[in-house]
Amino acid sequence: MKIDTKNLVISEPKIQSRLYGYKNYFNNFISIHKKNKLPNMMLLSGPKGSGKATFAYHFINYLLSNGEENKYSIENFEISANNSSFKLIQNRIHPNFFLLENILSDENIKIDQIRNLLKFLSKSNYSKDLKIVLLDNAEFLNLNSSNALLKALEEPSKNTHFFIIHNDSSAIADTIKSRCLQFKFHFNIAEKKDIFSEIVKNYKLTFNENDLDKFLYFETPGNLLRYLVALNGSNFDISRDNLSCILFLIDKYKIKKDPELLNLISLLIENFYNELSLNDASNVNYYFRNKNKISHLISDMKKFNLDKKNLLISIHKILKNETQ
Repeated sequence: MKIDTKNLVISEPKIQSRLYGYKNYFNNFISIHKKNKLPNMMLLSGPKGSGKATFAYHFINYLLSNGEENKYSIENFEISANNSSFKLIQNRIHPNFFLLENILSDENIKIDQIRNLLKFLSKSNYSKDLKIVLLDNAEFLNLNSSNALLKALEEPSKNTHFFIIHNDSSAIADTIKSRCLQFKFHFNIAEKKDIFSEIVKNYKLTFNENDLDKFLYFETPGNLLRYLVALNGSNFDISRDNLSCILFLIDKYKIKKDPELLNLISLLIENFYNELSLNDASNVNYYFRNKNKISHLISDMKKFNLDKKNLLISIHKILKNETQ
């Protein structure tokens, strides 16, 4: 998969005006809402990069823009550029909407953010009798912020709805999970290819269609885009040079210290070991141990102030040994 990612910038979910691949899910949510049975607390679970946040923003816009001049288009699953709620949410000034997220990709959601949420919930609305909270990356709630959030989840008012987005490969507090109705979002390879084919129209990318089956077997369309951006400047074929791509990103991380790069490295390593296990079933246990060892090393880098240089050297050695 040869790539050209010069000047490529991936749009944040909150500014994506088109929704791809979620037609059935979206229509089901509309049906639930029209029956006045939309839950107060919804846990949207699925793999990172599958479009959960984009789906949430679109359905929230459907709720908030109902009755507006340029309301959400359920025929095209599209938000008009003139949609008033769309503009207010982008500028974080919609009186009926509160966004709760980790500010940086490696930081926990802080308890002060939960306190601001509680203030929002205690205020009367300026317009519609509707309050919507979007919690993105729920796996970044620490113990204190999780406990504080429980107060908001215990007795929500009738017209308050929480959309809690969760990467299902990460842990989330059982106390929060038990208070929510969980919706699991997953797509098969054909669906992921269709989604990626639509997304790629908005970016300057060239790729081999034959590579998509192999790569999307384990991965999501959103993650594929992230890899292509991060690998800008390299000549590696991401579907064939998985290890080379990982080592390239490790070297890039040493220079930039960008936490998002470390997240991408983790995802690619997961993919790398999945492929090794698929191609060599006799060594599955060996690969599993090494993958877990690397995962713990990366986790330690994120949590503790350790010598990243030596840890990265250790990860580099483990990965290189797999090809010996």
